[in-house]
Amino acid sequence: MSTKFRNLKNDLKDLEDDTVSQLNQGRLDKNSNSGKLSNYILLFAFIATLVFYVGSRIDYSGINDIPDRIEQAISEPSEDLLLGMGAWMTEMGYGELSREELINLRREGVTATETQQLHDIGYTDITLDQLVELQNAGVSSDYARMMKELGYSLTIEELAETRRAGVTANFTSRMMDLGYTKEELTKENLMRMRGVNVTDGIAARLMEQRGERLTVDELVRYRISNQ
Repeated sequence: MSTKFRNLKNDLKDLEDDTVSQLNQGRLDKNSNSGKLSNYILLFAFIATLVFYVGSRIDYSGINDIPDRIEQAISEPSEDLLLGMGAWMTEMGYGELSREELINLRREGVTATETQQLHDIGYTDITLDQLVELQNAGVSSDYARMMKELGYSLTIEELAETRRAGVTANFTSRMMDLGYTKEELTKENLMRMRGVNVTDGIAARLMEQRGERLTVDELVRYRISNQ
């Protein structure tokens, strides 16, 4: 066998050995990667099981109440404020109110300042329930005062009734500026107009277009026919 042929045979054997070695190394790497993947899967399964187990042990029954509790804690009046309000309410003739009663009044929006302002307007016999009713209807002492200045003598119930219907002192005053009298702008007529969304702007525009002031009935019919 020639030296050249022997060298070629040795080269082929070396190439074969290298190929086998690389294949074996590939199998090892593949097995290693496969082992790591199996470990990751087992770890994920363990974590998922642990989370499920812990979650099943937690009581979520009161979690929906958390925002309300936070809001209540933030809005809870201070003791000094309650003491001051209590003393002021007693001075206005409401007797010795308990801490719980004062807190409930505050939650409804009733304050000693607003109560005093209503007394100053002339509503001196207003009860605690009526104070709450006014707040729920959106009646402020400013509304009560301005309506009185416009010539209206409204009871507590009428104040609440008109505000629920959307009547404002601003609307009433602007309608008077257009020439409507208090006799035309009765409580009932004010509520009728606001019930169909008559505005002073509509009344002014129609007056300009027709050259005369429409009656309340005509304004109401106009709004109904143009809904």
